[in-house]
Amino acid sequence: MLYRTVARTLSASPIFGGMRMSTTSGAGMGASGAGPTPQGSSGLSTFVKMVLVPGVVTAGAYYLYTQQQADSTQKIKAKLDANAKANPVPALDGKTFIPFALKEIEDMNHNTKRFRFALPQGTTELGLPTASAVVTKMVDGVKADGKPNVVIRPYTPVEDPADGYTGTFDMIIKKYPNGPMSTHIWSLKPGDTLDVKGPIAKHAHKANEYQKITMLAGGTGITPMVQLIQRILSNPEDKTKMTLVFANIAEEDIILRDYFDAVAKKNPGQFEVRYVLEKPPQGWKGETGYISEKLVKEVAPAPGTGKVFVCGPNPMVAAISGTKAKDFSQGQVGGILKKLGYAESDVYKF
Repeated sequence: MLYRTVARTLSASPIFGGMRMSTTSGAGMGASGAGPTPQGSSGLSTFVKMVLVPGVVTAGAYYLYTQQQADSTQKIKAKLDANAKANPVPALDGKTFIPFALKEIEDMNHNTKRFRFALPQGTTELGLPTASAVVTKMVDGVKADGKPNVVIRPYTPVEDPADGYTGTFDMIIKKYPNGPMSTHIWSLKPGDTLDVKGPIAKHAHKANEYQKITMLAGGTGITPMVQLIQRILSNPEDKTKMTLVFANIAEEDIILRDYFDAVAKKNPGQFEVRYVLEKPPQGWKGETGYISEKLVKEVAPAPGTGKVFVCGPNPMVAAISGTKAKDFSQGQVGGILKKLGYAESDVYKF
């Protein structure tokens, strides 16, 4: 059918069909008055039938095939999303270390990478309530007594609820020169596994619990903030307003900048991001130095009206909110937030 349609179209074309030779002689003219068949028209017809039409048919068939494949992929993804939402199966059980296979690695900047791990077969999600963390485990040689030197470190995975079922989760890891776990994870290759246990519950987010929250983050302390941002934005009913202040040493240290800028552009009434650089480049238009009392007053909800989340290197946390207690509980509020009148109930330290 497609072949015949294309053939008719081409034969009616003033270029490939419908050609007539004008002549001043009546010789060879039939009763209809039509001129003789032009020389070479049979060759043109053969060219159309053997070259042009099959090419068009092939292109059309390929388009239909790829369109059907895309439609099929979308339908499969929709079914997986619906199943994962209706019948979630978490990979983590909170009791045992589970090996997760590394699927791919993405460079984020000069010292930070995104590691994407595959979920085990039969599971639909990692199983992280927002916000929560996991612990990772590896063996780094042996101790003096001959026993394995087991290293355990906490990390905050990223798994965007808005993406539905993906079969993966991400871990954003900064490499530290003397960090045994970060060095170990950076040494992994696709197919290698990492032992993970969790979840370790942190702050339990409830939609619209606060009218506004402010997130003060430094370096890879950004990951729990990403969990919060993605959870809130994945729920159309959650109207929580968010301001993120992201502090780094230099501009090249800012990870996920494109993502945050895109989120701010897409959600201008709900999400705002401010960047702070200790060593800004010439012409930098953002904040400079450290997260200051003046900046906190500008972006944070007033005491008793919202929540302020803090995560980053210990010196930064100490300056802004005071560090956690020795038993890793929240402890008392200190630093800038204490000076501004914030109570323990106003602040959460990741």
